[in-house]
Amino acid sequence: MCDNKVSYYVPRGYDYREVLVQCGRTDPHGGRAVCDDCEAKYGEQIRAEEEAIAADNWASRSAGWGDW
Repeated sequence: MCDNKVSYYVPRGYDYREVLVQCGRTDPHGGRAVCDDCEAKYGEQIRAEEEAIAADNWASRSAGWGDW
């Protein structure tokens, strides 16, 4: 991906704090952080990769392999 930072707000006590994550890395919620520029350029490719990952994980689980 690129060197842009993606901003996330996570709960902290009774407030929230900002967490900056580099584009392409894992976000605080376990997904992939994607900046607006990369979403515009590579959005379809990213969605296709995520669908392929989900299909691979489903095939592994149905065979009794991997994490449950």
